[in-house]
Amino acid sequence: MPKKGGGNAVQIVQRHHFASHLKRMGVVVRVQEQFFAFVKGAPETIQERLVDVPAFYMKTYKKHTRQGSRVLALAYKSLPDMTVSEARSLEREVVESGLTFAGFVVFNCPIRGDSATILTELKGSSHDLVMITGDQALTACHVAGQVNIISKPALILVNGKNSGEYEWVSPDETDIIKYSENEAEALSESYDLCIGGDCIEMLQQTSGILKVIPYVKVFARVAPEQKELIMTTFKSVGRVTLMCGDGTNDVGALKQAHIGVALLNAIPPAQKEKSSSEAPSKNDSAKSGKSKKLKSLVENGEGPSKSRAVSKSESTSNQAVNRHLTAAEMQREKLKKLMNELNEEGDGRSAPVVKLGDASMASPFTAKHASIAPTTDVIRQGRSTLVTTLQMFKILGLNCLATAYVLSVMNLDGVKLGDVQATISGVFTAAFFLFISHARPLPTLSAERPHPNIFCSYVFLSLLGQFAVHLFFLISSVKEAEKYMPDECIEPDSDFHPNLVNTVSYMVGMMLQVATFAVNYMGHPFNQSISENKPFLYALLGAVGFFTVITSDLFRDLNDWLKLVPLPRALRDKLMIWALLMFLCCYTWERLLRWAFPGKMPAWRKRQQHVAATIEKKKSL
Repeated sequence: MPKKGGGNAVQIVQRHHFASHLKRMGVVVRVQEQFFAFVKGAPETIQERLVDVPAFYMKTYKKHTRQGSRVLALAYKSLPDMTVSEARSLEREVVESGLTFAGFVVFNCPIRGDSATILTELKGSSHDLVMITGDQALTACHVAGQVNIISKPALILVNGKNSGEYEWVSPDETDIIKYSENEAEALSESYDLCIGGDCIEMLQQTSGILKVIPYVKVFARVAPEQKELIMTTFKSVGRVTLMCGDGTNDVGALKQAHIGVALLNAIPPAQKEKSSSEAPSKNDSAKSGKSKKLKSLVENGEGPSKSRAVSKSESTSNQAVNRHLTAAEMQREKLKKLMNELNEEGDGRSAPVVKLGDASMASPFTAKHASIAPTTDVIRQGRSTLVTTLQMFKILGLNCLATAYVLSVMNLDGVKLGDVQATISGVFTAAFFLFISHARPLPTLSAERPHPNIFCSYVFLSLLGQFAVHLFFLISSVKEAEKYMPDECIEPDSDFHPNLVNTVSYMVGMMLQVATFAVNYMGHPFNQSISENKPFLYALLGAVGFFTVITSDLFRDLNDWLKLVPLPRALRDKLMIWALLMFLCCYTWERLLRWAFPGKMPAWRKRQQHVAATIEKKKSL
C-alpha cells in the first residue's frame, strides 16, 4: 500500500520464493481487478526470460557490476482475467516466463573499513585468500581486488555463447584464453582465476574439480552445496581451511572447514562507540517526554502513587488469570515468549542474540559482530598455543634427560640432593612453568610459520645438541670436584651428607635449569619476548641471582641451610666460566637450528597432483 500519493494498492496473491539454483523470485499480484506477475533476479537469468531484450541490457548491468555494485533485474507481465484461486494455482514456470523488462536495481554495498587491512595482514602471514560469494562474477572480482584477495589480472571462466566452449575472459573482455583443465595451474601463476556456479557444475561432469578448484581465487554465483564442495576439495588436496560465514547458506561449508568462524550481524565496537555518543540526545528526549507525562499526571491529580496503585492492581489481576492456566498452557506461553525474543531484531547496540538458523550453529567459533577481525585472533592464539606447547615439550625433554642421568649414573657414585635443595629446585621449576605460560601472542601476524608438530628434525636435533652440551658440562664439573675430594668410598644407599661433589652437582643442576628455560623460550615472532614477559623475566633473574649468591658464598648461613660446602676459588671460577660457555653454546645451537629449519607452508601442490593422477588412473581402468 503506497504511503503517499494516489497509487493503487498491490495485493500479493501468490509468492514464489527465491531459490539459489534458479537465481530469481516472483510474485503474482492483483492491482484493482487485474493480475500481474512481478519477477526479480540475476540479470543473466532474467535475460533468458524476456520477450524482448533491450540493446543496452548487457552493457548496462556489466558496467555497474564491474564497479562493484550488486545489480538485480526487474521484469513483469500481465496475466489474463482469472479468479484468485486460479492465480494461486499457476505454475512457477508460467509466472516467470515471457516477461517484459522493467529496469535494474543497483545496490552500492560499501566494504567494511577494516576488511582490506585484515585481509592484507592475513595475506602477508603466509596465508592464501579465497572469496566464495553468491554475487555476480564481475562484482566479486572488483570487491576481491579492493580487499587485496586478488592482486594479479583476473580471468573469469565463462561459457562462450558463439562457440559453446568455455573460455577464460578478462573483466573488460579484452583477453580471451581457451579453457583447458590441465592449464589451470600454469594460468594461476600469471592470473587470478574466478569461476561461477555453472562452471562448477561443468567441472563435476568433466572430473576437473581437483585440477581447477585448488587454483581459483574467487568463486561467484555459488549455491550452498557448491560451497561445501569447494571446502571438501581444498581439504582433499591437503589444504588447511578457515572459513567465515554469516548465514544459513554457509552452514555446510563451515562444518566442512577445519576452522569455522560464524559472524553475527551486529554493530562492531568502533560503530558502537559512535552510536553511544549519539545516544544521550535520544535519552534526553525520552527523559524530557517522561517528565512532561509525569507533570501532566500531577496536574490532573494523578501522581506516582496513583500510577503505582494502578500497576499493582493490574499485576494482581494478571496473577489471578495465571492461576486459571494449566501447567501445559503456561509452558506454551513461556515457549512462545522465548521464540518471540529469539526472532526479534536487536538495535545493534546490545549484545547480539544467536537466532535459530544462524551460521553459529555449525561453527566452533562465533564472532560478536560482522567484522572478520576474529580470524586473526584465532590464528594468533593458535600459533601462540602451538609454539608454547612445542617449547614445553622441549623443556620437559631436556629436564627429564638430565634428571635421568643424575638419578641413575651419578646416584651410583653416591651423588645425591638434600631435601631442602630439591625443594628449592622444584619451586623454581614450578615458577618457570607458571610464568612461561603468561606470554601473550603478538598483535600482528608474522610471515614466519611455527613448526606444525613435535616429531620433526628441528626438535630432535635441538634436544640432542643441547643435551650433549648439558651432559658434558655436568660430567666435567663433577669430575673436577672429585679432584678436591679425599679418596673415600660413598655407598649409593647411604644417607645424604654435604660434600663437594653434592654441592657442585646441585649448582650445576640449577645452571642447567635456568639455561634450559632461557634458551628454549619461544618469543618473537609469535609471542612476547623474555623482556616483554615480565613475570618470567623476574623469575629468571631471581634464579640467576640465587645461583650467583650460593656459588660466590656471599651468605654462609644460607649455604649452611642448603647444606652446601664452600667451594675452592679455582673450582668456583671454572664453574662460572663453564656455565657461561654452556649457555652460549646452547643458545647458538638453538638459533642456528631455527634458522636452518623454519616452519614451512604445507606442500599441497604435490598432493593435489598425486590425487588428480590417482583419479585419472582409476578412470582409465
